[in-house]
Amino acid sequence: MKKLLQIIIGFIALGILIVIIKNNFFTSADTKSYEAGWEAYEKNQFEMAIFNFNHVDKNKHPDVWVALGSSYLKTGDYTNAVQHLQKAYDLNYKKGTEDYNKLLVSLGMSYLYSGNIEKAKLYLEKAKTLGYDTSVNFKILDSIQHSQKI
Repeated sequence: MKKLLQIIIGFIALGILIVIIKNNFFTSADTKSYEAGWEAYEKNQFEMAIFNFNHVDKNKHPDVWVALGSSYLKTGDYTNAVQHLQKAYDLNYKKGTEDYNKLLVSLGMSYLYSGNIEKAKLYLEKAKTLGYDTSVNFKILDSIQHSQKI
């Protein structure tokens, strides 16, 4: 029984050692940055997510365009948010899904906060025609337009 327990512990230790070696020596920097970026994003650590996502091959991981844009939007860097979200839109990222509708809203709000009300309306209208509830977004847009007129 004691030998069996030692063998089982040995296999577990060997498995852990293999995982450590694989992660440290056989995982690309691109993959590490991608995984670290999503980990930071999920923890609402958007500056760290931006740092990591900027070191990822976006052709290999096109979802990074949206994650970067969203992270920039959440940190208040609307110019970069527009740039990255627009790229995702131009690539038709997940067109026909709920994620695409969220992309349209995020892009619209990024344009709004960066001061381009016409483009904001355009993308929010597109999301609205696809069935996404944009009523809150249009209230924000109307409020900003009203404050600009005063």
